[in-house]
Amino acid sequence: MHFVTTLSVSLLAAIATARPSPRAPDQPPVFAHYMIGEIFDDHTEQDISDAKALGIDAFALNINNIKDSWSVNTVDRLFKHADAKGFGLFFSFDMAKDAGYFTAPDQFQDYLKNFLKRKSYYKYGGKNLVSTFGGEEVSATQWIKFKENVGNSIVVPGYYQSEQADGKVFEKNNGLDGIFNWNSWPEAGSKTKVSAAGDKTFKSAATNGKLFMMGMSPLQFKHMDNQENRYRRGEDNLELRIEQVLDVQPQMLELQTWNDGGEGHYMGKLWPEPMTDAAAIKKYVDGYDHTGYWQILPSFIQAYKRGDKDTKNMVPTNGKSVQGTFWHHTLTVGGNCGSDPIKKPSTASAAEDAVTGVILVAKGKSGLTVVVKNGDKELGKQGLKEGFNRFKFTGLGAGKVQVEVWEGSTMVSGGYGPKEVKTSDSVCNYNFQVVAMGA
Repeated sequence: MHFVTTLSVSLLAAIATARPSPRAPDQPPVFAHYMIGEIFDDHTEQDISDAKALGIDAFALNINNIKDSWSVNTVDRLFKHADAKGFGLFFSFDMAKDAGYFTAPDQFQDYLKNFLKRKSYYKYGGKNLVSTFGGEEVSATQWIKFKENVGNSIVVPGYYQSEQADGKVFEKNNGLDGIFNWNSWPEAGSKTKVSAAGDKTFKSAATNGKLFMMGMSPLQFKHMDNQENRYRRGEDNLELRIEQVLDVQPQMLELQTWNDGGEGHYMGKLWPEPMTDAAAIKKYVDGYDHTGYWQILPSFIQAYKRGDKDTKNMVPTNGKSVQGTFWHHTLTVGGNCGSDPIKKPSTASAAEDAVTGVILVAKGKSGLTVVVKNGDKELGKQGLKEGFNRFKFTGLGAGKVQVEVWEGSTMVSGGYGPKEVKTSDSVCNYNFQVVAMGA
């Protein structure tokens, strides 16, 4: 998953320089959800190098197949490079309901044992971390027996089936050591802004040594076929989740995701090899580079690990006065894409013709203004304060989108998307175009 440009060497160097020293035991860890497909050796190595440079501690390896060569080989490559680079890995076994993958933990416990002695297998509080996607049906007895069999492990499953967080989750299942709230977006089709209410419910329930893992994601857009065709709002999402994570203060954080091109919320590079038989996905990810998020993730990760309760100390990590990212769709909400056989998802009505983004301003810097342009019109402008600034301007229409930061009559930073916004296209594509500023 699988088409992205390379981040500049200078930016990676700046990020690495700005990162704090290796994570102390009392700092909360940051993970990134990593989909296991056929990913070549040099690409698995690059993924680990990039994630470590951003301040990520480990990949949560989403795996649904433990037998076929494409899966076995990719996992082996990841552990080889993680061992060498001092990076963490742990498994997130795919237990999605009715998907035909894993239905009980005894189906993967022997496989897991093969990796628990690896140098790179991630431990939290000295215990091996095991997670899932799904698994709401697994009983306490099953998890307790699983931990007895694998030894020295904690289980933090990712629940997704209900939008309503359960404040009694640990009372109902005492086999759990923590809970990961997968739902990091509004419900599909909803125009409401992302809420942290469910996260706060789970965090409040996580007492007496229990753990809460919070998720953070941009949009969710899936356009694979007539069944897998939905949009979960990305406007007012990533930028608000940044603020919510710092407010909620979860013990763990997981970025959703590093490389899930199929759902549009990838934050890392997408490689071509897992996409060999994914023609539908290619149509909405090719040319849609999301590494622009890397401009703001390091500052946020540092703030989270410091224990900051708000965004006021989120500043550029590139040594410049301004650093930022903006994003938008390239097809208007009412755009015509009738020739697409999959058709427009009905939930795309929750999308918004808007340009949104985050700009970080260095300490002591003032007098800056962001200006957003689209085609031959100006969508709006906003004064910037030092630290974290989020913005949204509506009215997006046909034409190129350009965002500029001005200090008086001098433009100090800017960026524009290579793909112009259209009102008609052959693909009903509501993936984000993500553009870096200050690289």
